[in-house]
Amino acid sequence: MSKPQDGFVSRFLNRPISRRITRFLLKVPIHPNGWTISIFVLPLIAGAFLVRGDYASVVIGAAIFQAFSILDGCDGEIARAKNLESTFGERLDYFCDFLASLIYVLALGLGRHHSVEGIVCAGFIAANEWLLRGGKNEMQIVSAMLHESYYARHHGMIGHSGLLNLGERFVWWLFQLTKRDMAMLVFLMLALVDLADWILHLWTIVAAASLILSTIATIRSSVADGDVVTREPRS
Repeated sequence: MSKPQDGFVSRFLNRPISRRITRFLLKVPIHPNGWTISIFVLPLIAGAFLVRGDYASVVIGAAIFQAFSILDGCDGEIARAKNLESTFGERLDYFCDFLASLIYVLALGLGRHHSVEGIVCAGFIAANEWLLRGGKNEMQIVSAMLHESYYARHHGMIGHSGLLNLGERFVWWLFQLTKRDMAMLVFLMLALVDLADWILHLWTIVAAASLILSTIATIRSSVADGDVVTREPRS
């Protein structure tokens, strides 16, 4: 019930836990979309703790987000087990994850008195996701394993941004270390060692870098499309 896009944390920590929960959920009449919506209360609760900004509240909030990251895998596992996979379910899951990310940075920014940085980070996240969803899904030539390691919305960004010039293995590691499952666990660790401000700093840096790459990819893919349209046929 795992996915090829799973990162290290999902594969070795989150999935072993979520599978046990899913085994129980399969015994009750619950729809995967219903599970997706029901657990969205967790980011709301976590946000309420993060807004308080003190050490204990931030740790609790980060821990709840880590729990959300684990439980978020159950909807897909239920869908695959019951053959209920759907485009709507994928979009709903993506939208809830997206909103949860915005809640995290905005609440943490407000709680840690870095509200401007939180708003900027949220803006980077939103703009990047908008470009990823609207971009091309084609990916330049890579191995099948690497192709399956990324979600479709990342294919265009990787293929057109020039990242592959750094090597496929480098790109694979870069994405593994910046996946959401890895981020949630690292953020919890930062909260535990009282470095909560670095959660926001790191997220802003990664979101800004992703936005730059997505922008480059969008421009390059647009130019390529223009070249294809205006190129004269050879005689």
